[in-house]
Amino acid sequence: DKTDFYKFITKEIENKETSTEIFEPLKITSHIKKIWIDIETRRKWLIPSILSMSIIVIISLATNIYINNRNNEIEITNLYSSLSDESNILVNNLNEIILTATDEFYSKYDVSNASAELQLIESTLMEYQRNLENRNDIVVTLDLNNNLNTIFNLINDLDDLIAYRILFSEILLYDDILLLNTEIDIDNLSSKLSEISATSKLNFESLPYIEEFESHNKLLEITIISAEDLHGRLIAALRNNELEVAESMIIAINLNIETEEVSFYNSLQNFKNEKINILENIQLLP
Repeated sequence: DKTDFYKFITKEIENKETSTEIFEPLKITSHIKKIWIDIETRRKWLIPSILSMSIIVIISLATNIYINNRNNEIEITNLYSSLSDESNILVNNLNEIILTATDEFYSKYDVSNASAELQLIESTLMEYQRNLENRNDIVVTLDLNNNLNTIFNLINDLDDLIAYRILFSEILLYDDILLLNTEIDIDNLSSKLSEISATSKLNFESLPYIEEFESHNKLLEITIISAEDLHGRLIAALRNNELEVAESMIIAINLNIETEEVSFYNSLQNFKNEKINILENIQLLP
């Protein structure tokens, strides 16, 4: 009977074990689902963790930048403050330079040191002036600018005076060549006097203009011209063996210089009084 045959076949199929391969797709799906669940689980804590770490990194960077900028500002402020203090100390040193530059006793060593000190003061003040526009603690006023200009003008005047004295120290410088004796070499003396005249003229032309030395400068020009004339008369007297005339010429040369030196020392005194008065009216730099 066909009906019984089909029942038998169906029963046999039901009793037979099903092959593993049939369920393989189900296993794969289960693995995928598990991975997905893991990813979802990780996503729940990973994203907040990444965000938290990013915030921490950003805050750390911002904090470091702020601290560095703050430290730089403090360092710059301290530098500016130190520059102000140093500038004021150096400006006070101008009083000593004025006294050195106007001392009647001329010392090459002292004058050289004073010149070097002036250069230091000027360079420091120029640095101070350059940094004014970057300073938040100072309001640049007309009074401050005028104060700085006064200091710079004083420095320039002192620098001119030092140059004046260096050049002047080589004008009509005779040393001991005017000491006459029976063995004097007239030709050699004539040559030395010519060199003195040439050097004096050259240095005179290079003298800087200083208001307080205007009268001395005019007198010095006359003195150099007179000295050159007296040199010629001295040599002529020596060649003619006119010793008394020669000695009178030497007296005239020395007197010529002494008259001019009186004017020079008066100019020094006027210069000193004027510059000390200016220095006393200079205000402290902020």
